[in-house]
Amino acid sequence: MGRRHVAKKDARGVARERIDRLFELAEKEALGGNDSRSKRYVSLALRIGERHKVRTGHKRTYCSACHLFFVPPRNIRVRVGNGRVTMTCLSCGHIMRYPISRPG
Repeated sequence: MGRRHVAKKDARGVARERIDRLFELAEKEALGGNDSRSKRYVSLALRIGERHKVRTGHKRTYCSACHLFFVPPRNIRVRVGNGRVTMTCLSCGHIMRYPISRPG
């Protein structure tokens, strides 16, 4: 018996569901203090997203360098000033800077 063909659209839908579920699990583990399992869930979600060309939609919830799920203030420092937000991962020291959009 051969493999069933799955349409790209359907595969992307399943991938999206899996990514969302993995990020839920990562959040649960990070809040519980199990950072290694949380990192694993984030890494798996990112790999699924790459394989199926699906955006994760959780860009600022994890460190892009070490894949640690953020639990402020335990493992991330957030500073606001000079027209930008600076987020520092306290695990690996990676710094992420995002501009603040001005209303008007």
